[in-house]
Amino acid sequence: MEIISFKYLKNLAIYSAILGAGCAIISLIPFLMPIISLFFLPFLGAIAPMVLLIKLDNFNSDENKTFAILGSLSGFFICLSYCVVFVPLVFLIHLIFKSYYDYGVQYLNLFLSVLFFIMIAIVYVLTNAVLGLIFGIIFNYIKQHKQHV
Repeated sequence: MEIISFKYLKNLAIYSAILGAGCAIISLIPFLMPIISLFFLPFLGAIAPMVLLIKLDNFNSDENKTFAILGSLSGFFICLSYCVVFVPLVFLIHLIFKSYYDYGVQYLNLFLSVLFFIMIAIVYVLTNAVLGLIFGIIFNYIKQHKQHV
């Protein structure tokens, strides 16, 4: 198994956190929230940070499981930054605009918040790991066929 450099992991965490925070801000628009949190981030969230990692940091790997590991780490950091940005902003907006839809955030206690975060993180990690694996297979296939042409 190939060892992933700490520099690549740090950059992937930064790219994923920026994507999660940006999507959290966009999710404050009520009709976009389900699209982003239920479709975009779990199923397409690992692609953008890994493409940035490959293009900007010249990451190169021949092992598909490396991409699966990077996808799962990307999913975790996306979930963490999304929750850290989205929940406080919903609280602040709900304090200012009483009629703003609060997505049930005000009813969460500490135990439910942690349980909710763990459940969402598991979904994001698993789906982004599979997506990272598929991305790695496609990336290595294209890279091998580009060398033969």
